[in-house]
Amino acid sequence: MNEQKKPTGLKISQLARLADVPAPTIKHYLKEGLLPRPLKTGRTMSYYDVECVERIRLIKRLQTERFFPLTVIKRII
Repeated sequence: MNEQKKPTGLKISQLARLADVPAPTIKHYLKEGLLPRPLKTGRTMSYYDVECVERIRLIKRLQTERFFPLTVIKRII
């Protein structure tokens, strides 16, 4: 039997739901260097570390409670 091991982590849709943000926000944070790169398993499939949920929540808190721009948040985290 040749079983392939399923990658651990969250798909972008799962991460978006758990972090309560839309998927384009996650992609934007990636582009800005605020999140670690996901594990790519295919052209359109990536798996994000579960810790990204808390990181996104922290980014959103810093934006809404402290009014920090993403450039400042990037230096903080």
